[in-house]
Amino acid sequence: MASLAQLLVRFSAMPPARRLEDRIRELCAHLSCASEADLVVILSELQAAITEYIRRVENKTSATILSFPNVLRERRKPLT
Repeated sequence: MASLAQLLVRFSAMPPARRLEDRIRELCAHLSCASEADLVVILSELQAAITEYIRRVENKTSATILSFPNVLRERRKPLT
């Protein structure tokens, strides 16, 4: 099995995945054959990738909801 230093070099040398979901799948596949020493590195990368995915989904959801008409309706009564 690869040492921790070799694993870090291998992951940093990898071209970025086209999509974040692909990167998450890739990291999950690496988990199945990783040694105990490599698990910490892979799990921390997986956690960072999942956190980034959640952030992107939250941003996309917020943008979608805020694009609906009348979402931010004025609650105060107009002064007439």
